[in-house]
Amino acid sequence: MTAQIKTITDPALFGEMINEYYMGGNVFLKTKSGNIYLQFLGYSDGRVAFRIPRVQNLPERITLFSRTRGATINAKMKFLERNEDTFIFLPEQFQILSLTRREDRKTVGGEGQSKNVIYIEKIISDFIVKNELSMNSKKIDNIKEMIKFDLSKQFENVMISFVHEGKGDVRMKYFAKNPTPFFISDINSEPGEKTKKMHNFYLNNIYSKDYKLSGKKELISEISCPVLIRNTIPYGYVQVNNSTAMSDGHLSKIKRMSVVINELFRKDNFFQPASERLLVSDMSKKGLGIVFRDRRTTRYFKQDSIVSFEVMLPTMKKAMVGAIVRNISFMENSIIKVGVEITNIDAISEVNYDEFLEMLEEKQQ
Repeated sequence: MTAQIKTITDPALFGEMINEYYMGGNVFLKTKSGNIYLQFLGYSDGRVAFRIPRVQNLPERITLFSRTRGATINAKMKFLERNEDTFIFLPEQFQILSLTRREDRKTVGGEGQSKNVIYIEKIISDFIVKNELSMNSKKIDNIKEMIKFDLSKQFENVMISFVHEGKGDVRMKYFAKNPTPFFISDINSEPGEKTKKMHNFYLNNIYSKDYKLSGKKELISEISCPVLIRNTIPYGYVQVNNSTAMSDGHLSKIKRMSVVINELFRKDNFFQPASERLLVSDMSKKGLGIVFRDRRTTRYFKQDSIVSFEVMLPTMKKAMVGAIVRNISFMENSIIKVGVEITNIDAISEVNYDEFLEMLEEKQQ
């Protein structure tokens, strides 16, 4: 859905904007580690004041945002002065993004709703997986050698790579956004309608940037398959190439091998989920709000990171979910809220999740 964007730079309109969108509403300071809740104190003589607890220093220019009445308001301001926990700013620009919310979030838990308390547990995050891999190079090398020995009997070029091994890995970047295998039967043949888009993408964005492979003109085919935790978090891939065209049978073998690799890591006790159980504050078909107080728990969440967790429903059923962290907000009373967008859920989990959501909607009508 396209948003309507309106930018305001006329200082004569700033006072009206601030009183309309900040008075009585929630305002946040955007930072790299998350969004910090601000207490609006007032606007006078072209300046705006906020109370910001537990913050000592700010850059010269900051960005604030708030949401109200179906709009998101981003404001750019210049930091002027500080008196204890009161900060004074000079507004410079407001940008209003009007966009109707695609779905209603349903509040869960809380006072008087003890039967609707929902938790998430068994959390795994992509960046924690990456850190664990970087500290276990010897075990990883052993797994690589074992898999390469098996695959080299059938494939001329075998590559196994993991997410911690290089920022410029074009295949790993692809799988981070598209955690499904790709299969190029023959780069020199004319692709069919169904494979044309992937064929062209491969040539322009993967093959052309892999200088080692593109230098071996005899290799004309490739299969690459991601290695996934819970079919959600890609943390590596298996790549094979041949000088002859490959078939669907080859693809099936590489898919099985990626599962074998994940099993080997599991047997070595890699990627143990977090022991914490976190409260869900609201939910919808496409997302969840998660709340907690312990700042140490933020180590499982980063903006735009991939997470996997189990949702414990009051119906005594569970839902295994894959999601992307969309925002982290530091609220009042030391509460931290993480908003996630659901991107992956298996069929049984989806039935359990939707069943409870429908029941919740009926109760709140």
